[in-house]
Amino acid sequence: MKKIYEHIEYARVGHYQAILESQGIATLIKNLGAQAGAGEIPFTEVFPELWVVNDRDYDRALKLLEEYQPPDTDLLTDWTCPNCGEQVEKEFGECWNCGTVRSDGALEFEAESPEYEG
Repeated sequence: MKKIYEHIEYARVGHYQAILESQGIATLIKNLGAQAGAGEIPFTEVFPELWVVNDRDYDRALKLLEEYQPPDTDLLTDWTCPNCGEQVEKEFGECWNCGTVRSDGALEFEAESPEYEG
């Protein structure tokens, strides 16, 4: 088992876990409830950690996460759904009203790459 990622935000670690699990890579998150110990132990020791269960999947998992670039919503703008005309906030990739996917290419841009530990 190898650690592939850690971050103070559980949501980010959980999102990366979902990416890997959707590709058939078994994972485990450690330190889920450890933040309660912050102050008693160094804060960096309580960050949620994402581990790849099978060592043979590690390189493929690392490649998947390196290819993933989360959208930086600061670079987006609100948009109008071409299907129903609804105004949609910039953070949403599909219309909340009718489900039409944003098609203006606004989500295809460079953003920060995640940090990895191996």
